[in-house]
Amino acid sequence: MDNALTIVISIIGVLETCSSIFFAVLAFRRNEKGDHKSEGKNEGVLISDVGYIKSSIDRIEKSMDKLEVRFSELEGRVIKAEANISNVSKNLDDHIKNKSLHSKGGKS
Repeated sequence: MDNALTIVISIIGVLETCSSIFFAVLAFRRNEKGDHKSEGKNEGVLISDVGYIKSSIDRIEKSMDKLEVRFSELEGRVIKAEANISNVSKNLDDHIKNKSLHSKGGKS
C-alpha cells in the first residue's frame, strides 16, 4: 500500500508539473498576442499621423502655388504702375521746365 501511495503521489506531481507548464505556455501566448495587438495599434496610429502630415503638406503646396500666381500678377501690376508713374513724372518735369507756359498770365 505504501508503494501504491508513492506511485499515485508521483503521478499527481508529474501531472501538476505538466499542467503548470501548459498554463505557463498559454499565458505566454496570450500575452504575446496582446503585445502584437498593441504594436499593431501603435503602428496604425503612426501610419495615420504620417498620412495626415502628407495631406497637410499637399494643401500647403497648393496654397503656395496659388500665392506664387498671385505674386506674379501683383508684380506685373506694380511694374506697370511704376512705368506709368515714371511717364507721368517725366511729363510733369517737361511741363515744369517749359518756361513759355509760366510767363505772366499763362500766355505764350
